[in-house]
Amino acid sequence: MPRVDRPASLQAVTGGRVSRSSGPDPAVLQGIKQLAEIITAVGQNLAQTQAQGGQQMMQMMQQMMQARGGR
Repeated sequence: MPRVDRPASLQAVTGGRVSRSSGPDPAVLQGIKQLAEIITAVGQNLAQTQAQGGQQMMQMMQQMMQARGGR
């Protein structure tokens, strides 16, 4: 039977089983890192938006109280 060169994607295949890698895939690690950065940014934006919303609500209530003549 003639020997056939295997594609690069099959180089880790021996005896019909895929051999274990020595560690996590670097692409997966990079994806997790990027996801963590995005989640952090979203959390910071949410906290900032909530803080601003609370301040605006207080200002609006103060203006309404002043318009009614109370303090």
